[in-house]
Amino acid sequence: MKRRQRYFVFLLSLLTLKWRNAEALLTFPMTPRFNKQNNLQLRNFHRIQTRQLTTLSLNSPFPLVPANDEWGNWAALCSTAALSQVLGTKTRIGRLLGAPVTAMALSFFMASIGILQPGGTPAARALQLLSLQLATPLILLGADLRDAMQRCGPLFLSFMVASVATLAASFVGWTVSGSMLTAALGRDGLVIAAALLAKNIGGGINYVAVCRTLNASPTAVAAGLCVDNIFALIYFPVTSILANGKPDVETNTDKDSSQSDFAAVADAPVTVQSISNTLCLAAVLLWLGERIGGPSGALPVCTLLTVAFASWAPREKVMRPIQPTANCLGLACLYLFFATAGAPGLAVAESVKASLLPLTLFLSMLYAIHGAILFAGYLLLHQFSSAFVPQRLLVASSAAIGGPATAVALAEAAGWKSLAVPSILVGNIGYAIATFCALAFHSLLNR
Repeated sequence: MKRRQRYFVFLLSLLTLKWRNAEALLTFPMTPRFNKQNNLQLRNFHRIQTRQLTTLSLNSPFPLVPANDEWGNWAALCSTAALSQVLGTKTRIGRLLGAPVTAMALSFFMASIGILQPGGTPAARALQLLSLQLATPLILLGADLRDAMQRCGPLFLSFMVASVATLAASFVGWTVSGSMLTAALGRDGLVIAAALLAKNIGGGINYVAVCRTLNASPTAVAAGLCVDNIFALIYFPVTSILANGKPDVETNTDKDSSQSDFAAVADAPVTVQSISNTLCLAAVLLWLGERIGGPSGALPVCTLLTVAFASWAPREKVMRPIQPTANCLGLACLYLFFATAGAPGLAVAESVKASLLPLTLFLSMLYAIHGAILFAGYLLLHQFSSAFVPQRLLVASSAAIGGPATAVALAEAAGWKSLAVPSILVGNIGYAIATFCALAFHSLLNR
């Protein structure tokens, strides 16, 4: 064997942390030729090291970042959340998956090949809890219900119809697939069904809030999110195709002033003062939520308090200066949560494999019945109410399924400028109500 081949085997042994074997390799003669005994030993050594390298996966006893290395685990997961933002916007696969799923996939990969401890770590669970709890009030500080109801116009009714459609579809989906979900996930089956209901009325923040409140296992949380995102990959292109070529619903309204007001909010600077104020407010709301609701009811109570504060606090002096900062920090925390959701590694893959069929059946019913109800509303009522024209129904459906960001993206891509700001407002309404709808759904079916 050539000298460079021996160096390569030596490097492999270093990478797999087999120091004694690496030292043994260095004791071999460094001459170009070996006797038969050394040659046989080196071949056997190379065969063993190759086998060890290929089996470095879930069962590896030597993760690069040990389970007790708190800052190492945090650094890896924060890096994953940051990298997902780049890959989710700059690469074709990343744009297809979206930044949240990209973050999950990256951390899943690191745990599966032995960079992170397979099965999760205490540091990852601590980061998951912290990011989830902070994200809830931060994102909901934009949910000003008074402002939304005044400014979103007929789209409010469209969104309520879309939300009821998701709720009805979830009941039918559970009736059809509930026994299969329970067999695959145990008690987590109903929890994930409720969380998917919340996600498809509000957004990801509601999904994780319901999972946290009802104590879903991390692997079940990741499995539900993975399968739902597969359906989202089909849903959003379909809505874009349906929206193509349809004109804006309004041309002579005061939408310009509404958009300028919204732009003024979005352009508020992110400063040290705004960050300090926002974090202080989020901490106080979380503390009050835990004091009033206890550990299990902390997030629902915090949601209620945050929405009430966002709706009734002075808009100009208090809310507008902190809303951009709160949204920015909240999204950062949400991506950290998605990164931690993939940290169990191959355990997530096993959960997805076990629950793929029932989750697919449940979500097929959810998406199909949601769309069917909206289509029936259009056929029966579009001549009687402007809330049932296809433009508003498509934006309302997008706000329910994907949240305000996807709704405004659809409105802007289709050229529906009059629906851009209302789509964000109704999306915030979804954030405000989805968690409570899901908890009621779970309570009703868990009897």
